[in-house]
This record gives sequence, structure tokens and C-alpha cells, in this order.
Amino acid sequence: MTRQDMERLLRRTATDRQKQAQEFLRGRSPAVMQRYAPDAHPDPDEGWVETDETVERLRQWREEAEY
Repeated sequence: MTRQDMERLLRRTATDRQKQAQEFLRGRSPAVMQRYAPDAHPDPDEGWVETDETVERLRQWREEAEY
């Protein structure tokens, strides 16, 4: 993600969520991310990287969620 992409994302992010978004983009996971993706790891180029297993588990959870 380029710096321009990051700035564009932050402009679309609600003011009270911008600090969390900045931490996420730096690869530092907020507590909620640790809960949903405990095996994820920070990457300097890609931010927070989840394993394929975590992505599949979250996909399945979203399909089954009642909302």
C-alpha cells in the first residue's frame, strides 16, 4: 500500500477510528484484531498479514453471521 493509498484510507475513516487505522497500517494490531486473527503477523510492506487458515475461518464466520 502506497503512502497515497494510506492517506486516502485515513480520509475515509471516521475521526475516532483514525488512530486505530494508523496502528493497523503500521502493522501494530489493535486488540480486536488480535482476537480475530491471533496468528497474524506484521509486515512492513503489507501491514497486518493473516494466515490462509484465519482468512478462511473469518470468511466462514461472516457467511454464517446473523446480521
